[in-house]
Amino acid sequence: MLFEENTPKNKDQRSIYTKVIFITSWGIVACCIGWMLLAYYLNEPLIALLTGPALLGTIFATIFTAYGMPLLGRTVWSAGGIVAVTLASFTIHEAANPELMYLVLLGGPFLTFAVGRENLQLTIVVAATAISLMAVLLLGNDFFGAPWVGKETAEKYLATGLLFMVFILIAVEMAAFGILAHTNQVKMEASSTQARLASRAKTDFLAAMSHEIRTPMNGVVGMVEILENSKLTTEQSRIVETIRDSSTALLSIIENILDMSRIEAGKLELKLQKTEVLSVFEKSADTLRHFAEAHHVTLLMNYDPDLPKYMSCDSGRLRQIILNLLSNAIKFSKRPPEDPKGQVILTVGFSDKDDLKVEVSDDGIGIGEEFLSSLFDPFEQSAEVRRHEFGGSGLGLAIVSQLIEKLNGSIGVQSQRGQGTTFTVHLPIIDREGQIRCPDLRNKTIAYLKNSDDGVHYFQKPIEKCGGHFKAFDTPADLIAAAQIRNDNVVYIVPFACDDWQNDKASPVFNSRNFPDETKTIFLSPAPHHLAERSEREHIFLPSAPILNSAFSKALERAFNLKAPKPNVDNSEKDEFLANKSDDVGPRILAAEDNDINRVVLESQLAQLGYTPVIVEDGAKAYEAWKLDDFDLILTDCQMPIVDGFELTRKIRDDEEKDGQGRIPIIAITANAVRGEGERCLLAGMDAYMTKPTTLAALKVTLGQHYKKADHTSTEQSEARFKTE
Repeated sequence: MLFEENTPKNKDQRSIYTKVIFITSWGIVACCIGWMLLAYYLNEPLIALLTGPALLGTIFATIFTAYGMPLLGRTVWSAGGIVAVTLASFTIHEAANPELMYLVLLGGPFLTFAVGRENLQLTIVVAATAISLMAVLLLGNDFFGAPWVGKETAEKYLATGLLFMVFILIAVEMAAFGILAHTNQVKMEASSTQARLASRAKTDFLAAMSHEIRTPMNGVVGMVEILENSKLTTEQSRIVETIRDSSTALLSIIENILDMSRIEAGKLELKLQKTEVLSVFEKSADTLRHFAEAHHVTLLMNYDPDLPKYMSCDSGRLRQIILNLLSNAIKFSKRPPEDPKGQVILTVGFSDKDDLKVEVSDDGIGIGEEFLSSLFDPFEQSAEVRRHEFGGSGLGLAIVSQLIEKLNGSIGVQSQRGQGTTFTVHLPIIDREGQIRCPDLRNKTIAYLKNSDDGVHYFQKPIEKCGGHFKAFDTPADLIAAAQIRNDNVVYIVPFACDDWQNDKASPVFNSRNFPDETKTIFLSPAPHHLAERSEREHIFLPSAPILNSAFSKALERAFNLKAPKPNVDNSEKDEFLANKSDDVGPRILAAEDNDINRVVLESQLAQLGYTPVIVEDGAKAYEAWKLDDFDLILTDCQMPIVDGFELTRKIRDDEEKDGQGRIPIIAITANAVRGEGERCLLAGMDAYMTKPTTLAALKVTLGQHYKKADHTSTEQSEARFKTE
């Protein structure tokens, strides 16, 4: 509707329109009073009558605005002005230049109506003003007869008065415009400041939340790892695995929330480095092997053997993208144990534009067409997801989309409800280098069962590139019959089930005893770790679902007795670390941790790794212990009472510099995972930074890297310290 109020609901924004009307109204009222006084002085009542429409329009505009109808008030106000100026143009002699008043009318609408939101009203008022002006110019002032106000009065009094009035009103309009602009600027600055404060408050809250959750989670994850390394029954192992998976899922949610916060704040940074391409995808798929098996889903991997071995990329973020897409595909393809398995396929190759093309396809529940447009929005989940209670925060795909955009790539999706989904990711290949290692399979044949669902057929192209031949058998009987004849140049790929090995009951192709010992065979199993205790015969077991290129190549090299090239790896640091573990007393590590549970976890972890831990409650006690005893390395939490990890490090570094002592490695272990914390630790003088929860593997690597720095310095530190005392 023409007069429907569509102004902002915000009280402060409505007051801007009120100020514009009130300020300009006072100018118009003052001018009208001036004209009335002049009319009384000249005894020209017509001049007073001509001010009537403008004065009445202003009065009604003020009333409507005061009662919450500013749009109607501004329309009436503009209409009153147009009527007054039109009447004046046809009743006052042209010597007074009444057309000057149109300058006020043309500027007024753009000041009083919002461009974009009130285009209809603005267009009507401007059009009415233009029609009035054209009528005056084309018809002339005397179209309706001789002007009622004569030439002498017009020249002597009205010309100057009109010029002065136009000047006053334009000045008032400019003043109102200035007030409006200033008010908007102030509000924008206030909104910007408020947004920055809100963003900082959110960041601080998320950091605090992350810290408070990671601290107890460190105890959970640490104790679970310690339990996993102890002797457990099958049922106990299952319970521990459930606890581990649950804690990993919780940490994933925390990381997603922090990543989303970094993305929104524009603080997500990439670390481009030389990355082994296929290895990232293999490790991602291998990580989800047990997750897929638990969901009764077969996870397969297909790759192009012409992929470069290395490219420049943020390997951590690429892995995050693949893990998210794969875990979603597995989760939404879940099947009951009594049904056939679901299937998820990871395909890595090239696109038509020669960039990296990654496809993750599944045969799960699919996505409705109406939801595809909002699929990558934060916290969005389709009705199917909510109905089937798959869980999740709705952040994963939003983060994936943002990460791919940061990597200068793109992501697309094709899906139909009930028909599965395919996500396609394109990423630029930067600084490609080398080729994927290929075993020498010339004159070698790899035989497998046709139509098997283990993904062996995906390796036909890689095998042929290595010089080998692929041969498919139609039935299990054909495969078994061919395997009875020894041929050192043929390897048979055999599907295998754990229960069949234990019970020797199954179809012929699944029973390993149907294959002679001298036949070269590679048995596929989705759970090869269960076969470790039952490998009475010299068979080669290859993890399937998915079959990884690196593992498949090693299995073929072992089956054909091929010599694999040895990587050039410097093991001196590892050998030294293992040698230290063999001592009766391991390297001494001083650890400062204020949380009771985490002290127990850290002490157990260090003991399992072969170190001799000394655990204290805060930085003050750690500083005193360092002064009085000899240690090889220091681990410290960052946030502790009395003396925190940063102050502890500064005090130790100051003493080392003052007394000429050697530098002891100091490693931070903290629950603060926000951006910049690692840099802050290094600037404080620490040597490394680890985020809780700390796994045994990560702790072993970090300690192995930095213990070497402490070699041959601990004794010197102790001697120098005791000399100064």
